Amino acid sequence: MEKLIGVVVVVVLVGGVVVWAVRREIKSARNLAALAARLCLRFRPSKENEPGVGNTAEGDFQGRPARFWTYATGSGKSRTEWVAVSVRLAGDSRLTAQLKPQGFGTKIAELFGAKEIEVGEPRFDGEWFIRTNAPATCRAALLPELRERLMTARQRGARGVFTLERGVFAYTEMGTFARDSTVARLESMLPLLRDFAEAAEASESALPVA
Repeated sequence: MEKLIGVVVVVVLVGGVVVWAVRREIKSARNLAALAARLCLRFRPSKENEPGVGNTAEGDFQGRPARFWTYATGSGKSRTEWVAVSVRLAGDSRLTAQLKPQGFGTKIAELFGAKEIEVGEPRFDGEWFIRTNAPATCRAALLPELRERLMTARQRGARGVFTLERGVFAYTEMGTFARDSTVARLESMLPLLRDFAEAAEASESALPVA
């Protein structure tokens, strides 16, 4: 009898987890579809995307290709879900950059030789760890207004990473679009990404010719 009860408990728990996961996935898709409608983007369910990519919303935002999407890394207990938003720069940009919040991970990276740049503003430099292939160009792109907006995003809960590579400027963080606060945060990132992309293009001429 005790074994039977144990089996029933396990079945109930597993069933509860499955139901919770399904409901969360449905809410995530609905939230992203609603976001796409607000921004006049096209919502694409995971089955329409390449393997490894979940639901997406993509289209034009103020003259630039923009995209929201979900994906996962790892498997089993090590599986991690991510959400991201990006805009594309015009032309073939050679500038690469990564901006992430300062923390234990960045301290470890420095111990192993990772080199960061600073913009000369102590408050900003104390919060952000920046790596780039063109320090002068990246500093020029990080206008005071953009630095302040990055600081505001940090204060409002942004704990993800900004990356610029292959002409795409993106913000990525752990989570799903099932959380309304995550949807709002990534939606608010889109104008910031667009303006940084514009600033980066204006500063691109500082890069040496390859």
